[in-house]
Amino acid sequence: MERLTPAEEQVMLKLWKLQTAAVKEIQELYNDPKPAYNTTSTIVRILERKKFIKHKSLGRGYIYAPRISKEKYREYLVDHLLKHYFEGDVKEFRSVL
Repeated sequence: MERLTPAEEQVMLKLWKLQTAAVKEIQELYNDPKPAYNTTSTIVRILERKKFIKHKSLGRGYIYAPRISKEKYREYLVDHLLKHYFEGDVKEFRSVL
């Protein structure tokens, strides 16, 4: 697994909330000013290439769903922080919580 960019994380947070969604539905969860549809669509395709999401055809469009759970990604992030920012020291890590 790899760390997502902030823009990718925003899309994933919205998709985790919706569970399944078209790009338009993901985009609607953004506050104004919303990103352009094409921007959101590009991020969705990147996330699919990174194997974070999957799609199925529906009419002329696609419905997307997470392949990675929010909990699994959260565990990955905690492990990343622990290894790279706290040299694996759980006690020090907990001290900042």
